[in-house]
Amino acid sequence: MNKLLVAVSLFAFGTAYAQSGTTAKAPAPSGAKAAPSGGTAAPAGGMEMTPPKPGPEQAAIKPLVASASGTGVHMMPDGKEMPSKAKSTCKWLPGNMWAACDIDETVGTGKTAMKWQGHMVFGYDNNAKAYRAFMTDNWGMSDRMKGTLEGTKMVWESMDEMKIPNMPSKTRVTEDFTEAKTDKLTFEGMMNGKWVPMGTMTMKAGGGK
Repeated sequence: MNKLLVAVSLFAFGTAYAQSGTTAKAPAPSGAKAAPSGGTAAPAGGMEMTPPKPGPEQAAIKPLVASASGTGVHMMPDGKEMPSKAKSTCKWLPGNMWAACDIDETVGTGKTAMKWQGHMVFGYDNNAKAYRAFMTDNWGMSDRMKGTLEGTKMVWESMDEMKIPNMPSKTRVTEDFTEAKTDKLTFEGMMNGKWVPMGTMTMKAGGGK
């Protein structure tokens, strides 16, 4: 057995053990096992090796797992607004517990236009009991984010501070998907301890394929 297979086997075993716990779940009033949100109950006296199934936490973010395109504006460090356009291709990952989006964005026009490409994985972390996201981009940067969902509004906020002079130390992205097939994004950056606007964008589902 190679090292990779050993690592995967240990990870699967540890995850199943953490989910099943050391004691059996108490039966529900009806006599059936009470299943935790976002998963399935472990059998009495045994360890559940079957991955949990998607639950309400995954259903709540389903509108965000859609390929889309849109336009908006971004605030430059000098305060000037620059037009931007973007498209995203999103899909559920195996098991439908996490989703991934590939994003292409162009800020500005002509010879001064800047190209940004990112890959984002997001979903509900059953261990943290909270939404989480991880972003990497073509500039060689990454961002771990925690998500707070209130109805049809998701707020992503950086979990780590960046140490780049004259740049925001953290970012915050608010996604409002109240309107069907529409995701209205608001971008903010933390400068000197205060959140400042960095731009907006409206994405329409169906345009990123």
